[in-house]
Amino acid sequence: MDDGTVFLPNDLYSLEKETFRLYYTSASTDQQTIDIYIIDSFGQMQQISFSFNNENNKDDE
Repeated sequence: MDDGTVFLPNDLYSLEKETFRLYYTSASTDQQTIDIYIIDSFGQMQQISFSFNNENNKDDE
């Protein structure tokens, strides 16, 4: 996160602010999918999924 917190897979983390920034660096050339689950204090859950491909700029050199 923007405060330097490194997340572990499949763990829950409390958010102190309404807005957060998540940094992700892929070490793979395969398609990636990240699922983020947001659970509010009432136990309601929302899932957001992101899918993307890694860009390999080494071929441009």
